[in-house]
Amino acid sequence: MRKLILPFLLCALLFLLPLAASADSDLSLSLPETVKGFTPCTIRLTAPFDGEATLRLYDRLNNHWLTMRVDVTAGDNKIPWNGLGTNLERLMAGPYHFVASMTSADGSEVTAKAKFEINATTPALVYALPSSDTLYLDKSEKWFVECYLCAVPFIVRMEVKNDSGKTVYAHDTTITDEDGLSLPWNGRLDSGKALPEGDYSVSLWCKLNPDYSFTFPLHIAEKRKPQPDIAETGPIVPERGMSDEEIWNIMMQPSVVIDGNGTFKRFDIYTRPNSSSKTVGSGPLRCNMQALEVLSVEGKWAYVRAWSHADAQPVEGYIQVRKLKILYPSKQYGILIDKQNQTLTVYESGHPIGTVPVSTGLPVGRDTWRETPPGVFLTDVHFGSGFSQDGYRYEYPIRYDAGNMIHGLGYVRQNSVRDYSHNLPELGQKASHGCTRVSMFAGDDGFLNIYWLWTHLSYHTRVIVLPD
Repeated sequence: MRKLILPFLLCALLFLLPLAASADSDLSLSLPETVKGFTPCTIRLTAPFDGEATLRLYDRLNNHWLTMRVDVTAGDNKIPWNGLGTNLERLMAGPYHFVASMTSADGSEVTAKAKFEINATTPALVYALPSSDTLYLDKSEKWFVECYLCAVPFIVRMEVKNDSGKTVYAHDTTITDEDGLSLPWNGRLDSGKALPEGDYSVSLWCKLNPDYSFTFPLHIAEKRKPQPDIAETGPIVPERGMSDEEIWNIMMQPSVVIDGNGTFKRFDIYTRPNSSSKTVGSGPLRCNMQALEVLSVEGKWAYVRAWSHADAQPVEGYIQVRKLKILYPSKQYGILIDKQNQTLTVYESGHPIGTVPVSTGLPVGRDTWRETPPGVFLTDVHFGSGFSQDGYRYEYPIRYDAGNMIHGLGYVRQNSVRDYSHNLPELGQKASHGCTRVSMFAGDDGFLNIYWLWTHLSYHTRVIVLPD
């Protein structure tokens, strides 16, 4: 779905700061004195022999932001770079350094280091995530694209092409909100005429920096099929030991949710199929994003099961069928959070593509609400900016359950550097206020981090939290 065009034309490098390694290594490395994010530049590496060079990027606190492995030849080499991290993360302005290393045929290693500053960024479209792969002309479901620019205000171009490659619709939108924008479209031209049913492709980019664009398929249909009646769902949470295929099949099941008309308010269920009966707990369930396991349907009432937000304990009770609706998950990705092992696994099209350690909720005293509720959820729209709590700053939040989110580890600022050292050791154990914390740093050979999740997980991505 993501299309990145990176031409990396040779930069006009007027100021180079070569910093060689040890005198006997003959390996040297240099960059411009200053680098801008989302902007082509050239790393110059002089190698003593042919082979593979590994370049690792660090900030002043030795946080590791990027690993590049490139084949080089003896002598001068030019390596293109865009001033970004592993998953095209915009890096905070400040001092950085690359460390280059090569291993010779006899096993000895040579290294070199180059310092430089990141001081700005060229505006670019960071993500463009569609709300669905189908747009209905009858307006039975609102369709939109979530867009985020790394700097505002700037113009985003959207173009729609038919299956023969002809552009049939184009529109410019000025994005001014630092939190991003949900860009709606109803499948109609500016004249009001609807496009015919069929398959299309949609592309978006920042007009100032078209090298970073996003393209995805879109099917336009006249009407949405009638929604099925509320019925027994069967189990909605995978059992431990299930195959990846079984887990994926459960992930792709539709969700039966409480219709909250766009809100996330708490909702009561009853001990009997009667609104005059006692409630189970105190508003234990959330609307819209929390899936319910329907155990039975008894006339106008459904008997359901889920986990309470008050204490993360399972609850069962009755709710009127008319207050329920069915939502469908996005088909590309799914998230499995295992509270027992404190891990998050990403599934793509039925297969796991990576697992990272996380920190879920840690109850303190009587604050049982801090336990991360198990269950089945759908993600909401993204937040462009982070939030602060207890002296820490948290970035890249993805809401999936009213107040609970998947977001980055907390950090404090040391001048222009983000210091994650207080929360990094807590990964793999409960530590949060109910959300799921993920590291900013991908492994040396991996790619998954919170920024990848933030830029890839579209609206209504399935999130399953296994109980512990």
